[in-house]
Amino acid sequence: MSIRKTMYVKENSFRKLDDPFSDFTKKYVFYVKICDVPEGIPMATNPRDQKLTSGVAQAIKESLESNDGFFHLKNRGIVLSAKSCTYNNKTKEVTINFTDDMLHGNIDGGHTYKIVCDHRNAGLDQYVQFEVMTGVEDIIEKLAEARNTSVQVDEKSMAELQQKFDPIKEGLEGMPFFTRIAFKQNQQVFDDETNKRLKMIDAREVVSIINMFNIDKFDAMNHPIKAYSSKAKMLELYLENPESYRRYVNIMPDIFDLYDAVETEFATAFNETGGRYGRKKYSGYKDGNIIGTSKFGLREIYYKIPDGLIYPAVAAFRSLVTLNPETDKYEWKNGVNPISVWDRCKTSMVSQIMNFASAIGDNPNAVGKDSNIWNLAYMTVLLQQGMN
Repeated sequence: MSIRKTMYVKENSFRKLDDPFSDFTKKYVFYVKICDVPEGIPMATNPRDQKLTSGVAQAIKESLESNDGFFHLKNRGIVLSAKSCTYNNKTKEVTINFTDDMLHGNIDGGHTYKIVCDHRNAGLDQYVQFEVMTGVEDIIEKLAEARNTSVQVDEKSMAELQQKFDPIKEGLEGMPFFTRIAFKQNQQVFDDETNKRLKMIDAREVVSIINMFNIDKFDAMNHPIKAYSSKAKMLELYLENPESYRRYVNIMPDIFDLYDAVETEFATAFNETGGRYGRKKYSGYKDGNIIGTSKFGLREIYYKIPDGLIYPAVAAFRSLVTLNPETDKYEWKNGVNPISVWDRCKTSMVSQIMNFASAIGDNPNAVGKDSNIWNLAYMTVLLQQGMN
């Protein structure tokens, strides 16, 4: 492969940086007007596929189309590996040479590049930043990984490439939702009969829910609130020692069956106490019509239950988990079925959560971040188990 790309760059916006440790490695940084960005830059060096319908891509597109003149500042830009990069002061052109499609091309900013190319003829007065590195062929894989793990979802993709999700796969393989877990970015699955794309579940969310039962890190006084507020933090916790999560394999299926029970029965349990969940603005209730399916079990639902209400309720059952020292596996205390405990305490727990939510302005997001409700739900399960 030998590809050469040339683009116009204002002289005062081109910078060459020498590497402090190597005379061979160079970095070039410059701004290019959108209409001058060339098509056909190699993409094989980028570790993720570009999905232009994603939320990230839509945000980039909106920022570009705003034509506010700040795109080059708000966007992280396009990062390339190349054989050489030169600037001609007379023609004011940058020339980039790519000679190996496995070593030279786009490292980061693939979404930005594709969206910019789609808008080359849109007449926008916007610029995008290019960062070109030469002499980095020996570290191209590590470089691509480092650049991409700066984004949370890419850290997940890298973990999948390194087979760090194997403990979770061991525990959940065979569950109905297993094939819908997105262990890497832009992963898609289609229904065999309808050929329709299935709704995927981010692996970070799966990790967060499992971590709500991490009795090594959380107890009656310290609750896993970050599981709700920061999926990235929960992924970091998991990646500290993935193999330790093999302890969960016996209870993992029960955890997600429990989650499904809470999601599908929460509103009904509240209504049984005299409440009217359907009147909540976040309920999504439509006169008794089915509005969707539950996240894991794909059971028909009539109400939406925000994560801020579900997470504290599900995490409360951490009080039923114990470690069997002989097997070094987590199990339920005295062989109890967590769903049977949920059946006994759900009306009181849901009533407490909803009353708390009402007291702070019916804001589920605030509920999910408040340690008081996590503690209250936890003690409700603990008390119920003590009674039985």
